[in-house]
Amino acid sequence: MSFVVKTLNTFVSSSVFAQGLTAPEEPPKLDVLLNGLDKVVSYIFPIGVLAAVGMMIYGGYLWMTSGGEPDKKQRAQGTLTWSVVGLVFLYLIRMLLSIVVDTITSGEIKL
Repeated sequence: MSFVVKTLNTFVSSSVFAQGLTAPEEPPKLDVLLNGLDKVVSYIFPIGVLAAVGMMIYGGYLWMTSGGEPDKKQRAQGTLTWSVVGLVFLYLIRMLLSIVVDTITSGEIKL
């Protein structure tokens, strides 16, 4: 047996690994899962916004340094366009997820 197989076998058969395999007493409630999903999105959302804004700045830099060359200018326009589309998409996803989580956790439909 190779070293890797022996190490994996030891890890899988160890009592530390086996302790994490027990099932919970009762499944988590839907609002707990949705609030967890909302927390994950609240961490990821600012990173996506920063990335989109960074791409807008990069697209503006490409446009300023294009020097009137059509290929470089077109590349800059594409970068700016897709960064704005990405930012709008992030806000729409955040809004829709917020509406869904609020609707499901409150139990009533608000329009």
